[in-house]
Amino acid sequence: MKEIKAKIILLRIPVSKIGLFTALMDGSGRNAIVRTKEKKKDEVYLITTPHTYERTLQVLNLIKKHMPEIEVLGETETEYMDIG
Repeated sequence: MKEIKAKIILLRIPVSKIGLFTALMDGSGRNAIVRTKEKKKDEVYLITTPHTYERTLQVLNLIKKHMPEIEVLGETETEYMDIG
């Protein structure tokens, strides 16, 4: 099995704002994939490649200026996403 090279950023976003956040991330050039682990939970994962990681952080910081309720919890390992 080929190893997945990914960086994963864990965020906390109010459930009512996840759709808007996903649209903003998609509209920014699809630098990351937005995923939730469980429906109706406020934890969101941004899955990036090492190549798009820095750009994803830049976009995230721009979005946070308009959505200050986004909380960056840090990076997590791929095994927590069941993708690695």
